This record gives sequence, C-alpha cells and structure tokens, in this order.
Amino acid sequence: MKYFIRILIFSFLLVIGIGCNKDSNPVSPAGYKGYIYYSNGGEIFRLSLTNMTDQKLFTNAVNPDVTSDGFILAVEAYPLERIIYSDLSGGNRQSLIESESYTGPKYKYVFDCPRISYNQSYVAYEGDAISNPITYVIDANDGELVAIIGDYDQRQPMISPSWAPDGSLYVQGWTSMNNGIYKVSVDFTSLERIDPNLSNVSEPSVSPDGKRIAFIRDGKIWTMGLDGSNPTLFNSEISNFHKPTWSPDSKYVVATSYGRLYIIDLEGQKLTELSKGYASDGNQLCWRY
Repeated sequence: MKYFIRILIFSFLLVIGIGCNKDSNPVSPAGYKGYIYYSNGGEIFRLSLTNMTDQKLFTNAVNPDVTSDGFILAVEAYPLERIIYSDLSGGNRQSLIESESYTGPKYKYVFDCPRISYNQSYVAYEGDAISNPITYVIDANDGELVAIIGDYDQRQPMISPSWAPDGSLYVQGWTSMNNGIYKVSVDFTSLERIDPNLSNVSEPSVSPDGKRIAFIRDGKIWTMGLDGSNPTLFNSEISNFHKPTWSPDSKYVVATSYGRLYIIDLEGQKLTELSKGYASDGNQLCWRY
C-alpha cells in the first residue's frame, strides 16, 4: 500500500515539475552532471552540479538516499525517530519503520544511513554505532525485518552497508575487532571478507556498474575491484575523507572532508573542491541524475 501511495505522490510531482530528470540536467563545464543530496544540521539539501546552486529541501531529516521513483529515503529525528520516504518538499512523509527506543527489538533502536537496494525491494541500515553496531535489512515496502548482518556479542560487528547492483551487500568490520570489507551474499546467509587483509579500512561504496569499491583507509580514498583485487590509493593532499559515493556513471566519487564536498576523478587523478555545499561529516551522500 505504501508503494502505491508513493507512486501517486510522485505522479503529481511530475505534473507540477518538481523532481530531477535528465533533460533538465545538462553537463557542467567541469564535466559533471546531476544532483548531490546531503544533510547538514538536521536539514536535507540538493546541490546541482550543472550550475552549482544549492537548495534546502526540508528539515528534520538526515542521511538521504533517493529511490528509483524520485523519493527521498531518510531518517527523521523527532518527535519519533523513523525511516521515511518523502517527496522533495518534505511535506508528504510516509513512515517505513519507527523506533521503539531501547524497549523494543534491537533493529528498532536506532536507524543510521539507510540505503535502498537497486531492485527497490530492501533497505539496509546501520544500528546504534556505539551499543549495537549491526547492519539490518528490512523490506522496503512494509519495514519488516529480513536479515541481520553481524553479531556484536561475537565480536563481529558489521556496519556501513552498501548495495551492489546484483543484490549483494558490502559492509565493514570494526577497526578494533574484525576490520575488513566483507561481501554479504544475495540471500543474506553468508559473509566473506574480500579485501587483501588491509588495515584501518571503512565505509565501502560499490560503484553502480558493479565493478569497483571505493573505501576509506587512513582518511584517504582508495578503490579496488569487487573481489578485492588491485587496491589503489588516490593520492591527494586532502585527508579525513568520509562517505565516498559514486556518480551514476561510475566515473567519479564524491566525498566529504571537514564538511566540504570533493569530487574525485579517478581516471584523471584530479580532485575538485565544490564551491557550494557543506555536509555533516559522517552523514551519507547520494548522487543522482
């Protein structure tokens, strides 16, 4: 039912011209296109890469992702923490899952960095990073629990989920316990470490073409193949990067450093600081056309 409500709202938005489409989204002089969605201070913003205009979309929400039908998936903080779907105005919010604080099941404690799968069937999110650093997978339509990834009690916390196009999921282990980057099978039943025993790795992000993973190591941007092959450092004077996120064409990575947004051209080995946009470090980004 929630899915059909979203479709109806989105159809209305298309009629009145709200939303982003390829025809109104030409390439900028720098070669970038699309929108980067980010959050700062409990508000969600959208930065146009065509003309570097920054638009505040709505308040009381963080960690945006964008669904295939143009809705924003985000975490609403108050009066009750919940994962929501919203139109771009923030005025039509549909609850996917609501917190029961620390009195309910653990997957309803805290919600962080929700990501929707490519087939739009599942949402993966991170639990409380302090007391419950586990990844949960829920149904994208009704919020029912599908899978639990990791086990903190067994010193196997798994956080920072990122979807691959084939439906598998990539997560990181904690630096002090089980550090590494792991692949979760499509049916969520098996877990395999895929990096070549690298240290201090975090925040994996799978490219939309399913060929590479961007990740953070010692504050720097690295990439490697989906099987962990050819780990490569992107050389830059800038460090303290967070939340690497791919462009839809898998050519670029955007990440934050001390709140500033940077685009990394991996082929051209070029780093560009964007003139607009300031994101809370640790809050996820989303790049859409």
